[in-house]
Amino acid sequence: MGARPLDQREVTFLNRRAATGAVIASAACFATLGILTKWAFQHGAEPMSLLAVRFALAATVMGVAQAVRDPQGLKVTRGDLLRFLALALTGYGAASLCYSYAVGLIGASVTTVLLYTYPAMVSIIGWLVLREPFPIKRVAAVALTFIGCALVADVFAASAGMNVLGLVLGLGAALGYAVFNVLSYRSLHRTPRLTLMAYTFAFSAVALGITAAATGAIARVADWDVIAWLAVVLIVAIPTFAAVMLYLGGIKRMGAAQAAVVSTLELPFTVAFAAIAFPAERLSLPQLLGAAIVLGGVVLAEWGSPSGEVDGVAAV
Repeated sequence: MGARPLDQREVTFLNRRAATGAVIASAACFATLGILTKWAFQHGAEPMSLLAVRFALAATVMGVAQAVRDPQGLKVTRGDLLRFLALALTGYGAASLCYSYAVGLIGASVTTVLLYTYPAMVSIIGWLVLREPFPIKRVAAVALTFIGCALVADVFAASAGMNVLGLVLGLGAALGYAVFNVLSYRSLHRTPRLTLMAYTFAFSAVALGITAAATGAIARVADWDVIAWLAVVLIVAIPTFAAVMLYLGGIKRMGAAQAAVVSTLELPFTVAFAAIAFPAERLSLPQLLGAAIVLGGVVLAEWGSPSGEVDGVAAV
């Protein structure tokens, strides 16, 4: 006796559950970035050359993946190339550089919490530059986000010990991702995300490679040990390629806005992973409260957002 065929509601439920699982897995993959980055630093790598190598490998992987899926999707105009260059220099590349230095100064957990101010920054930029609405819900979300970050940064403590440069770099990473979200919004309507990221990674690799060569940082690549190289390979495979592919699969089935809400699980994943990998990075109770407030602010900002809004685009 054959199995009963599924009705449409059951199929929709299963697709939704599969999409949710894919985005949760994507968040867990993204959450490994700070830990793998710090491991690479502990074994000879430094931010400039690490990012140049990472982006070069990632651009190759993304380009090959797009070529396998749809070779025509790699064809872009000169105007597209200029946009991708802008994305690399002012958005993703700059954000990644700030993020890497911040991880070295204040750790993966605190850096990731600071990074998650980027949806609030996107809302502010969208309101100021793109004249998007800024309803009370968004105002409350922005306020929650920055109050939470203040707790994480220990600014209310009697003897605040937060590294100021690390704090600035963490917020700089968030600003870079916010700019990337705003600038990439229109490109995503006509360019496959894998293509956009392949070109953005390639331009970032060239810019950082030239800078690393000029400063002598590229010469330090010869000093990397096996674990540093393994960390770089894992960074490309897990929080770059696997995370993006899983997230793309989730977006197709549940939409960008709802996928963005689920993807905020990256924050608690990072805090948990970092506490296991680096016990010294465990957050205090006030910092954990701040992280929870930031998470609540992000969910409040994203929940129910139409997929056409700028902040429906996730950082990758």
